[in-house]
Amino acid sequence: MSHLIMNKTLLLALGLAGLCGLARAQEIQKEPVDTKALRACLFLLDVELRVRCFDEASGKNPVVQHSPAVAEAGTTGDDGQFFKRNEEAKLSWLDRRWELLPTSKRGTFSVRPYQPVYVLPVYHNKSPNIRPTSPNPANTVQPGNAPESLDQNELKFQLSLKTKVMENMFGDNGDLWFGYTQSSRWQVMNEDISRPFRETNYEPEMIFTWRTSWSEFRDATGWEPRLLGLSFNHQSNGRALPLSRSWNRLIGMVGFERENTMVQFRPWLRISEDAADDDNPDISDYVGRGDMLLVHKHNGHEYSLLARHNFRGGDQSRGAAQFDWAFPLTSNLRGHIQYFTGYGESLIDYNYKSDYLGIGFSLVGWY
Repeated sequence: MSHLIMNKTLLLALGLAGLCGLARAQEIQKEPVDTKALRACLFLLDVELRVRCFDEASGKNPVVQHSPAVAEAGTTGDDGQFFKRNEEAKLSWLDRRWELLPTSKRGTFSVRPYQPVYVLPVYHNKSPNIRPTSPNPANTVQPGNAPESLDQNELKFQLSLKTKVMENMFGDNGDLWFGYTQSSRWQVMNEDISRPFRETNYEPEMIFTWRTSWSEFRDATGWEPRLLGLSFNHQSNGRALPLSRSWNRLIGMVGFERENTMVQFRPWLRISEDAADDDNPDISDYVGRGDMLLVHKHNGHEYSLLARHNFRGGDQSRGAAQFDWAFPLTSNLRGHIQYFTGYGESLIDYNYKSDYLGIGFSLVGWY
């Protein structure tokens, strides 16, 4: 009799388990499952990493305490590469470029991209500045001196990188970076003056970044604030008098993003110099007192607009605008078109209005 009761109990338990399994299967079928991602999880050797991979591929998103093995796998090995790619795919533009989230931190003293890297073999200037001037007489090419013999066409290239000096200065937030950008204009087709580099601008800076979030602003506008920053910026052309130009600035930075678009505002304050040593005392009136960067990506194309202004009206209103379009050619090389109009395309032309059109290639974009 007892055996009969036990058999009935066992059959009842199996039946209930079957019904629960059927209900769970129907529930899982309703959830989208990435079968390709599930198959990839099979090749992960670390147990915790494999479990997390299965959870994420099946639509779950549990909070997992990483073991040392998982933390190590996040940076090395085949498993780590899969995990790293999976995490980076979820990061926003500003997270990837400035490592804002704790999961995006990559440590210090490793070279990262900063501003775009490109070469424009054709860079056409409609009206070259053959006699640079400044309110400081020592920085002005005098009328008795022969003007520069410049071609309208030259080559322009830009290199830019940054490295993190300090990480997580305040808990899990606050990083200090060193950035360096160099842009050169080369009169490569000007045989008459032995193809000189007409102008090179050097721009080192120290940048402090801070992760931020303002959900009310995001809900109201659709734009998510992600980045706050402050930098000390030096820019110079390294030339002797009368062509020497330089200045120092404190630059604030705030960045917003929305789907495939990022906008960044940077107001700045010039650090004053002694009048006798100031290469360009009125540079803020021409180059401006702040800029706005707008970047949009679509189907592998990157469009950017950089606009500067001096925050003055009427006859004193001056600034510049630069439009860049980078489009895919190969997996790592993109075509690049640049158009600039206004003041300050380079430091030597800070108070000279000009129009440039460049065509070439780029390796690194904004974001």
